[in-house]
Amino acid sequence: MGAGPNILLIVLDTARADAFEPYGAAAGATPTLAQLASRGAAVDQAYSPACWTVPSHGAMFTGLLPRTSQIGPSAHGRPARITEMINASEDRLLSSVLTANGYATAGVSTNAWVSPRIGFDRGFETFTFIESQRNAMSGSWKERAAWAWQSLRARVDDGATAVEDLLSTWLVERNQQKPFFWFVNLIECHSPYLPPKPYDDLGALDRLRAGEEASEYLTFVALTRACLVGHDIPETALRRMRYLYQRAIRLLDDWLARVLEGLDRAGVLDETIVIVTSDHGENFGENDLMGHGYSLDQRLIRVPFVTSGPWSPPGDRVVSLAEIPRLLGDAIGLPDHPWQADPRYDVAVAQLDSPCAPDDPYALEALREFGLSEAVLPRMVRTMSCATDGHVKLFREGTTETIIDLDDDPLETTFVPVGRAHELRHGNVLTRLRTALDAAGALEATGDADSGPRTIDDPDLEAQLRLLGYI
Repeated sequence: MGAGPNILLIVLDTARADAFEPYGAAAGATPTLAQLASRGAAVDQAYSPACWTVPSHGAMFTGLLPRTSQIGPSAHGRPARITEMINASEDRLLSSVLTANGYATAGVSTNAWVSPRIGFDRGFETFTFIESQRNAMSGSWKERAAWAWQSLRARVDDGATAVEDLLSTWLVERNQQKPFFWFVNLIECHSPYLPPKPYDDLGALDRLRAGEEASEYLTFVALTRACLVGHDIPETALRRMRYLYQRAIRLLDDWLARVLEGLDRAGVLDETIVIVTSDHGENFGENDLMGHGYSLDQRLIRVPFVTSGPWSPPGDRVVSLAEIPRLLGDAIGLPDHPWQADPRYDVAVAQLDSPCAPDDPYALEALREFGLSEAVLPRMVRTMSCATDGHVKLFREGTTETIIDLDDDPLETTFVPVGRAHELRHGNVLTRLRTALDAAGALEATGDADSGPRTIDDPDLEAQLRLLGYI
């Protein structure tokens, strides 16, 4: 193909939509994204097909829902399984297809789940993983002391500065005869919610408290317990987490301003399709949920989706992150690309799969390790799906269907079985939602992926995932 527009796909990991001005945040919270939306567009109803990083990125790269690509479902603790499924999808990876069609492709990530160690560098000509320089949250007294000292000083970011420097280098060294596709993942607003100064503008005592609260409440065990049996986090700690999360969002907004200014100075901003989105959101105690597990609520699956450049996203309709490859393929005029629209539905589907099957010995072992009773096992191993048009949300868990009218119950406090009144009120919508869920595949746990080993043999990878609260 001939030279097409450049593409910059930025994923602000764990950024929920309502943290940004186009989606309800207060004026001045994210001025850069607001300005970007004014010169481009902000999709109001954009959705992730999953509540965590791997399946969401798998969908963004392949154009397939998680259970179809098998990138993510039931893969917690099994990086080799993820790599295997990414490799199996190579012929439809966004990176592979764009590389084959004359694009200079490069990726950079600060999330260990989206790294060469997992296989997400597949198809890119170059891919850089930038490790967090944070200390461990727990362990020996020396590690705990180092964590406290680092929390007090508030000088460590999670890779944003290094990514900014790398993008500047790419701009200078790029092959001007070829359009570029650059992918960026940033985890500044991911737990432990400890942005550096001046964004962390709390007093010294509160900075220490924030570090202590992260080590107590934001570990994998603590987050799992919170989602399965409810949290016991003091409201003062939650307020501190929410505040620092929003300050991390502002850090990302300021970072975006500098990146866009760099593109403008290089004379390529107007010829670059810029997409700023997220892979999933986050909970801060809403409905007794913390982090981003065990749920498909709006705070987790509704994401920002702001674009600018020589392309306009679809109009007033729901957009799924799984549509990104097809939308970009169409936007740049890519002939015979492998991503096709599904005419059977125009709603968003999200899927939640348990990290283990109900009869997996690991499930009971984990409950014992976490100090939880077997009564919470059904919730721990639940597998569910949802479909939404932004107003009505239909859930399936096994053969059970429940519904939420988001206009009447935006916080999703009451799940009710689908009844005759719903059929009469939402008949046409329910037909579309059911068609989408039927097309998205079976609800049972996936294949024999559960039989593989759960150990992570890479100490550096294990440390990074532990810091993010994944293990």
